[in-house]
Amino acid sequence: MNHLSFPEFLSRREAFDAAVAAQDEIAKFCSSSSWMCAANGLLHASEGEGEPEYCIREHDGNWIVFVDRQRRGIWFPLESAWMFDCPMIGEPAECVELLKQEGFATLQPTGFCIGGVRKEGELHRRLESLGEVGLRYEEFPATDCMIIELWSGYEAWLERRSRKFRKSVRQLPVDDGIEMVDASGESPEVIFRRILAIQQRTYKWQEGSDIFQGEDYLLFYRYLMETLSEAGRLRVMFAQQDGEDVAYILGGEFANQYRGLQMSYVESVRSSGIGNRLQLENISRCAEAGMEAYDLGMHSEYKERWADRQDAYITVFLVL
Repeated sequence: MNHLSFPEFLSRREAFDAAVAAQDEIAKFCSSSSWMCAANGLLHASEGEGEPEYCIREHDGNWIVFVDRQRRGIWFPLESAWMFDCPMIGEPAECVELLKQEGFATLQPTGFCIGGVRKEGELHRRLESLGEVGLRYEEFPATDCMIIELWSGYEAWLERRSRKFRKSVRQLPVDDGIEMVDASGESPEVIFRRILAIQQRTYKWQEGSDIFQGEDYLLFYRYLMETLSEAGRLRVMFAQQDGEDVAYILGGEFANQYRGLQMSYVESVRSSGIGNRLQLENISRCAEAGMEAYDLGMHSEYKERWADRQDAYITVFLVL
């Protein structure tokens, strides 16, 4: 049994990420160390209440990774803003045993909030069974993920779309001088400057509602982009018109899956269908690179036209 501090966990990120990549029934990118550590820094900085306490345990490749930010005996995943992060990684039965032995049996007093649990999956069933042995069990809907399946390629995915969708794809402009340029190999600092230059020309920025206008989220995305770049997993593409950046699509790769993060464009190209064109080009390139899935992120109505499935997740709350 390994009891790890947070710095020790960081030193073992490679082993942890290998366990995440091997696990089914989780949002893999958002359970990886890059995402959870970026979010952990975001939340810790915003709360400003001293050092949090961590419950990080590893045994035979099975992990539980929790944090108590206010030291009140209430433990959360490192990423608790959107609850994509599953803090129990490995074989579900073994992880539940870890939680019982190293969480409820040794920590005082105890409640665990467990996000990123696939609805009706094995981990869900194992956790639910704890409600039958004296623990208070509650579950709540969490943030679902919209998934494009790419194992059969781009054309097969497109063929699965509605006739109306395919017609709209055929009608998109193709000869207006807009060029798609992969910038994944550039430094994160340069990429971030280019992204902000585009954001500042959007309607959300003018309204003051742009996510990048919040200092916390600036730090989150900068950290995330840096760690993804270091691992060779950052994916970013710009659309250019007459050599000028007018749009971008940003994401990351993990365990042979692509996860979308942000996409935006300047107002002057809105009528060109640039958002759909960027998404389509990105899907095509991901399929060519051998990606098996394309995670569009949280549910929204327009994504239903693009996605092959909607993965439903729950958040479980267990109290001793």
